[in-house]
This record gives sequence, C-alpha cells and structure tokens, in this order.
Amino acid sequence: MQKRFLKRLENIFAAVAFAEEGEFETAREIMLEKKPLFERIEELKHEVALTVDDLTSMAIVFAETGEHEKAMEILKEAEDRLVEIKLSHQKNLKGAALALKMSSI
Repeated sequence: MQKRFLKRLENIFAAVAFAEEGEFETAREIMLEKKPLFERIEELKHEVALTVDDLTSMAIVFAETGEHEKAMEILKEAEDRLVEIKLSHQKNLKGAALALKMSSI
C-alpha cells in the first residue's frame, strides 16, 4: 500500500512540475498514465525538447520525493546540455570572429 501511495505521489509531483512549466497536457497525461513514471519520462524526453530549466525542476521534484539517485541522473543530463550549449556558442563565436577577420582583409 505504501509503495503504491509513493508512486502516486511521485506522479503528482511530476505532473505539478510540468504544469508549472505550462505543459498542462503533459501533466494531465502523467496523471492518467498507467506506465511507470520513469518509463514515461524517458519517452517524454524524446517527444519534448526539455530545457535545462525543465530538467532542473524535474530533479527538484524527484529530490523532494526522496528519489535522490534519479534526481542526480537528471541533473547530470542538465549539466551535459549546458556543456553542449557552451560548446555550440564557442563554435559560433569562433565562426563569427573568423568571418569578421576575413571581411577585414
């Protein structure tokens, strides 16, 4: 009984996190979903481009429910996304600097 209650509470917290981000349909789907939440989140990651803020909100929700290991996995993913963004910006800046240098020749 307690395990089922905790799973239901986990779904509620996840739905709240999505609702706070304006993803009301996703929140509704989570509340109605029969699949395990972790499985559904993996599917959602492929369906929805989650931002770093989304991932951080999800990590907080999992940490608050005592799912610290899952929260750390999500934070690692957020960190990986930040590194990707940084590398992308660095590449764009190098390209812009090269274009500026070439145009001054």
